[in-house]
Amino acid sequence: MADEALRRYYDGLPREGGFPARCHMELPRRTLSGARVVNVGCRRGKGCYKLSELVGPMGHVTGIDWRPPLIDEARAGVSAALERSRIPRSNMTFAVAYPERLRSVVALESADYVYLNSSFALFADPLQALRECRAVLVPGGSLLIECAVADSEGSAAARALIVEAARHLGNAVQAAPSRAQLMGWLAEAGFMAPVLREEHEVAADRGSVFDHRVPTVPGDDAAYRLVALEARKPR
Repeated sequence: MADEALRRYYDGLPREGGFPARCHMELPRRTLSGARVVNVGCRRGKGCYKLSELVGPMGHVTGIDWRPPLIDEARAGVSAALERSRIPRSNMTFAVAYPERLRSVVALESADYVYLNSSFALFADPLQALRECRAVLVPGGSLLIECAVADSEGSAAARALIVEAARHLGNAVQAAPSRAQLMGWLAEAGFMAPVLREEHEVAADRGSVFDHRVPTVPGDDAAYRLVALEARKPR
């Protein structure tokens, strides 16, 4: 997609996307100390602050979001986050960029991990975003993706209409790809077969906190699962 088309698309998304605001982060059980991590769709930086503690003073976290006001809020919270973690100097950087233009702010083959949250389903071009993630990962690096997948018995045309309407609402659950579609994107982007880290059911109206509900697209027959996957870039 051209830059102007990306700008129009992201400008049309609601600032608050409900479920994407959750900061659960299913991370590898191995240590992340010293790792270089890129968090795409970082919003106000809460996930980056969590990652900052895990990578420690020898690691680095880069938070990327397409919404400048959210990046400003993320930067403003760095000092308090470092005070809580007692890390002596900042190990975080924040930048404004579209997921499809990740290489404009992150160097090629410079990250050990790239983390994508459930806002992935709202990306303008998910396949291109995955290609960008692969490009900035070191050989053998890992993509950590935590997003919803849809299981629908309806027609492909009906499903496409639900996804389009859900994107306008900013509902990242109903905008989810099917499991097969997600696996196909990962393979086409050049990742190895992913490992499933966690999976559980998620409601289409699930908001950012337990008792919060978000608008949904009516007439949706799909069931949704939240999956946490790790996919490696070949060495």
